[in-house]
Amino acid sequence: MTADDFGMCHSMNAAIMELWRDQAITSSMIMIPGPWLKQAADYAVHNHEANIGVHLTLTSSFLQYKWKPVTGGAGVESLITAEGYFWGTPAEVELYASVEAVRTECRNQIEAAIRLGIDPTHLDSHEGSLLGLAGGRDFLELAFDLCEEYQLPFKLPRKIVDQPFLSPYMRELFRSRIASADRRGIPLIDDLLILPYEQNDGEKYADVKREIVKAIQEMSGGITELVIHPSRDTAEMRCLTPSSAKREMEYHMCIDREFRKLLEDEDIRLISWKDVRDHMRLRLAR
Repeated sequence: MTADDFGMCHSMNAAIMELWRDQAITSSMIMIPGPWLKQAADYAVHNHEANIGVHLTLTSSFLQYKWKPVTGGAGVESLITAEGYFWGTPAEVELYASVEAVRTECRNQIEAAIRLGIDPTHLDSHEGSLLGLAGGRDFLELAFDLCEEYQLPFKLPRKIVDQPFLSPYMRELFRSRIASADRRGIPLIDDLLILPYEQNDGEKYADVKREIVKAIQEMSGGITELVIHPSRDTAEMRCLTPSSAKREMEYHMCIDREFRKLLEDEDIRLISWKDVRDHMRLRLAR
């Protein structure tokens, strides 16, 4: 159970830290370019149960809330707009970013996390900008190079090839990338559960809970990651997204006693990305 976008804003940080203290999540993903990175990193360093992956970030999609590369100086110009911020969409990253700029920025985000005292558990792609879903130009082999270098798993669900929205080309691309990860010894997950980010008109907590309960009851075997975007429904969050209330619904779902009992009743064993990483490193050491 993973909380997304740690470090993006204070409202999300507060909710995620509360969930850690309540032992309601097992992992989180930190945004190194995020404006509230320092608070998130300080919590991770002083609370060793907080298993933190690096949420490799190449987009800045909010209209009034922007962030920039951590890489200073020249070399990453293809990652930024004329104002110096990341592109707003994965499609723009695919269209404009050079491979070397992506490699440099991603490595520097990992190194920045390590300098802050974080022991990364895995790598992941914010808004899927490394996956090629927008236009078919992915950066996954580059990401796998970094996984090998730092001995980290990568969050790519094997069942992505079953998604009906994929073109035949993208389906074959993901099959080849999954095979590449297997050859390199990079662990992947089997499936991914994530609620739609946007809040539908009239959508209530009961609707959100019903949707995720159904998904969990229909879940098959293997390693499945449940990703949430928890936050408090604050003035800050309402300035960022019209779905602020849904962010708080996902927070409440994590501490819902009925939801927790469902996980027990379904005989779901909760693990963290640290467990996956440590198993990978143990295997590589043999």
